[in-house]
Amino acid sequence: MGFLTASLVFLLGTAESASISRRSINPDDYINVFMGADDGGHVFPGPSYPFGMVKMGVDVTGGKDDPYAGYLSSGQIYGVSMMHESGTGGAPQYGVVAQMPTLGDFDLGASIAAERSRPDQGSVGYYKTSLNNGIQIEFSSSEHAGLYQYTFPDGSGNTTKKKKKGLSKKEENNQTNGAGQPHVVANVTHLLKAPNRQHWTQKFVNGSIEVGDDGKSYTGYGTYKGGWAMHEPWTIYFCGEFQNDAESATVYKGTQKSDKKSASITASGNNDDQLGAIFSFPEGTTDVRSKVGISFMSVDKACDNVDKEIKEYDVKKVSSAAKEQWADEVFNKIDVDTSNTTLASMMYSSFYNAHLMPTDRTGENPKWETSKSTPYYDDWFTLWDTFRSLMPLFHVFNTKRSAEMVSTLVSVYENEGFMPDGRSANENGKTQGGSNADIVLADAYVKGIGGEVVDWQQAYKAAVNDAEVQPPNNNDPMAPDSSTKEGRGALPDWLEYGYVTRNYSRSVTRTIEYSMDDYGVAVLAKGLGKDKDYQKYLKRSGNWKNLWNKDATAKGYDYTGFIQPRNADGSFNNNNYDPLSCFGCYWGDDEYEGTPVEYGFSIPHDIETLVDLMGGKDQFIKRLDDMFGVYGGKALADIGNEPSFLTPFLYNFVNSQSKTVETTRYLVHNYFNPSNTGLPGNSDAGAMQSWLIWNLIGLYPITGTSTYLISSPFVPYFQMKLDNGDLTITADNLDDKSGSVYVQELWVNDEKWDKNWVTHEDIFANGGKLHFVLGTKKSNWDADGDVPPSPGHQSS
Repeated sequence: MGFLTASLVFLLGTAESASISRRSINPDDYINVFMGADDGGHVFPGPSYPFGMVKMGVDVTGGKDDPYAGYLSSGQIYGVSMMHESGTGGAPQYGVVAQMPTLGDFDLGASIAAERSRPDQGSVGYYKTSLNNGIQIEFSSSEHAGLYQYTFPDGSGNTTKKKKKGLSKKEENNQTNGAGQPHVVANVTHLLKAPNRQHWTQKFVNGSIEVGDDGKSYTGYGTYKGGWAMHEPWTIYFCGEFQNDAESATVYKGTQKSDKKSASITASGNNDDQLGAIFSFPEGTTDVRSKVGISFMSVDKACDNVDKEIKEYDVKKVSSAAKEQWADEVFNKIDVDTSNTTLASMMYSSFYNAHLMPTDRTGENPKWETSKSTPYYDDWFTLWDTFRSLMPLFHVFNTKRSAEMVSTLVSVYENEGFMPDGRSANENGKTQGGSNADIVLADAYVKGIGGEVVDWQQAYKAAVNDAEVQPPNNNDPMAPDSSTKEGRGALPDWLEYGYVTRNYSRSVTRTIEYSMDDYGVAVLAKGLGKDKDYQKYLKRSGNWKNLWNKDATAKGYDYTGFIQPRNADGSFNNNNYDPLSCFGCYWGDDEYEGTPVEYGFSIPHDIETLVDLMGGKDQFIKRLDDMFGVYGGKALADIGNEPSFLTPFLYNFVNSQSKTVETTRYLVHNYFNPSNTGLPGNSDAGAMQSWLIWNLIGLYPITGTSTYLISSPFVPYFQMKLDNGDLTITADNLDDKSGSVYVQELWVNDEKWDKNWVTHEDIFANGGKLHFVLGTKKSNWDADGDVPPSPGHQSS
């Protein structure tokens, strides 16, 4: 099976490890599905298809953290459910349509959650968890369905393990009885909760379950609300069936079993409602299997999904089909040759994790009709993170999917009035700063993404709507001043002052991102021949400069000039202001997730102006040197937060590319590894892994433009299959141990290159070649080359 355990700490190889032969890699040997699952990464480790609607996984309670993706390495398993998100912050979402096995007599008034006897195991398309009561659960999934395989102990002896302290007598009995009759509970009220963030926890609304006349099937629905995006009620339908004949099948409501075959319930408001069915099997049964389909449309659609997608009760076959899908869509399109197995694992694991979200729900949208010609994706968690490097990765590596995603953004506008910045459960949910779908559209447009799927005139209308129409206030208690659901809540300030004042929360974040997003609108306007609009939005894209206070200072640093919040009267705010701090860094603060000094470098469309404001090349380098602690001192930026993703590469704008090489290598080696704690922050739906992928191949995209900045590859050979050719990257003399990582020469498509950047047309549109000659000494290979363009720059 080639699975890896959740507790495995990677010490996978060094430069002396056995060489991986080109095109001989079995990716499954190198993918750790648990990479980043612990320590705040919140990666979902269960089986899923690429962008699959079903993300089947364990749900854990009693751990140190809220179970954002269901999984925690410590705590008790209280169910295996069909839907999850990956890498999220905020609060857990989904964890619905669940089953949980147990043994012997048990009390419905107490939890049947169980400790694990060993760390969970998983690989692409497969997962296994072993419980303290002797039960093993293996499972795999298709796009809209999942298969459970339970192995119960034979009952010949008591398999009771160490009892957990703090349990009631009923819970203790439920958890530790290792012998007796096997049961599987199908739980309608099961969901992921947020004990540490009760204001965002999900709630059960109502539901129904019915056992089939055969006594081994069941159907129903559950309706839920709340969660990270404060959702209105939404409904998921299910259709389950067991391979085995059950000895009895009983529905329950609350703590009472029913003689009837069906039951329904509406939430009482006490958060302890229970509804489900118990399937009991003859004592001595050791193998029980069940398949479940889900749908947002109907019970019939859920049954149709499982019937079409899972023909047999065979976990190995379902898992094999999932592996084939991953190979066809992802792994057969990349080829890595490296003597460092750690890097191989990081590369393949990151490509895997980057393809879990958003979720393809084409044909599963209850609000408007969707099909292959009108696709629909959900679970955009979150564009304010993924626009920087994940969406640009899709725009070169998975262009069919990215075109469908862009089409979805426009469809959401057409049907609901605004494109999303964050979305789940078929509803726009959160917007942190700007309306970042605008820059995603621009990035897709300049790279020729869309084809017949995207109506670019409609896409432009959607972007202009963001730029000109204030969304209604959803009265979020975390930031009640304006909408946190969609669009640009602080638009009145933007239009009146050219910046967002402190009358609105997150004024710095919004000003910086509104500027970038208006640049995105300008890109679309220019491409569609709307010159007057282009000039208008290009001008507005420079409004970030209105927050630049040339006299602002930071304690301990001898340079002046920083981004600073500004009041409506034009004065800069000095109350609770420190360019090195964002204080709470949350919804009600001036900055979200990044400090003023970090946001000061988040101007991807106009670095030329930023260099001038900071005092020219030498001062710009000096400031960059202070950002990550590479050259001594305290790090001012956090690579675990997306606002700083571009910053390590900005040395290229002053032709000091060797420092880009040093900084990116420092960050990768110190903050990333292929273990379950291998990410420096939330995965954020693959954003963090996409940043790592770009670093490993020695490139980084400037979103909304056709420019890619060059660093230095970590692997001597990499190939990516594109629509119209291959991108091939090779590196001679690469040796991290000796420091042979600095670019001495670069050849692009067999032409010697003196620029530290390339364009989309150079290497991606029709394939291309990058050949690096590396060495141990810094060189000025790019000294005579043009600096990367700043297309948002405007002459004063």
